[in-house]
Parts: sequence; structure tokens; C-alpha cells
Amino acid sequence: MQAVESQTLILYHTELRGQWPDAAARALAAQLPYAKRLEVAAHAAAAPATLAGVALALHALEHVTGTPIAPRELAFPDGGKPHLIRAVAAAGDGPDFSISHSGPWVGCAAAAHGLVGFDVEVGTEPRLAAWAAREAALKACGAGLAEAREVELIEAGARCRGVTLAALPLELFPGAAACLMTSLPVGRLEARALTLAELFAS
Repeated sequence: MQAVESQTLILYHTELRGQWPDAAARALAAQLPYAKRLEVAAHAAAAPATLAGVALALHALEHVTGTPIAPRELAFPDGGKPHLIRAVAAAGDGPDFSISHSGPWVGCAAAAHGLVGFDVEVGTEPRLAAWAAREAALKACGAGLAEAREVELIEAGARCRGVTLAALPLELFPGAAACLMTSLPVGRLEARALTLAELFAS
């Protein structure tokens, strides 16, 4: 892969407070891969956050790739990192994304190259900022929570599975701690808040 000096990181986010677009959300759920549809149906309480995260991923990936992304193009492996199927087909040399939700906040970060991890945690305790950084590192590397103690937090980021990641703390979510981790330098962060109506508009 050709070296990338710096890149734009996309972060789309929304707030679950407000009128839930039930029909549009059901239409999105119906287009998901079969296993993900079953998961959404089995966990009704978490379904709005899950579906909002998927919708944000579709928007963020379309922004990064310049082409519309269909829900069936997303893979959600059990115990693995969600990914864009075409990126894997291109030997991993493609866009990466990471979804997180906590309380009313849902967000998805996407980058054209390298690894990206995003985490948001509702609360203002200092320990939550460290946990958000640790979980963002885990997500970037596709590692599970069982490996949390293996993540080494360093001054400007973290090390996870032998990969050095750069941290980008965020202050976009009132009353919450949030962090982005990337394996490649970020020249610019482009963050955009979407209302639920905008998010699920066809």
C-alpha cells in the first residue's frame, strides 16, 4: 500500500432523543445481512442505537468512497470488526469504519485508509476518558474486550496488537467522553451531526 501522509477522518453522529423514524428504520433493518437482522430483532431495546449506527456507517462510508453503500455491503462478523466487504476483497486496502453508542449518542468514524476506532461513553468521570481511549484502540485493531488489559495507553495514543495508534479526543458529545484512534495521521477531522430524520432519509 502506498504511504498516506495524512488524511481526512469522517465522523457522523446523531442523538437518539427525538421522534424515531420507525418505518424508515424497519426498511433499513430489512436490508441488513441475515445474521444482523436476527440480532436486531432479538435485541429490541438496543435496536435504535444499532440501526442508527448502521445508517451512520452508510453515510460516512459514502462520504469516504464517493459512492453509495448498500446495507448488504457491510459485514458484521461474530466477535470480529465490522467492515465493508469490498475493502476486504481489495486485500484490506480500502476504507475502515468504527461505530459506537452510549446513552443518547451514536457515532461512526470512517477513514479512506488505515485503521480507525471510535468510542463514546456517557459520563464525566476521568476514568471514562481513559476507557474510551482504550476501547477505541481495541476497535481500531478488531480486538475484543478480553484484550483490554493488553492495550498500552501512551502520551499521544495507544499500542494494540503491535500497532501504534494516534489518539484524537473529542468534545462533541455533552456529558460524555469520546475518543478516536487511527493507525495513520489525520490531517483534518470532518464531523457532522445528523438529525434522525436526516439520517434515515432515503
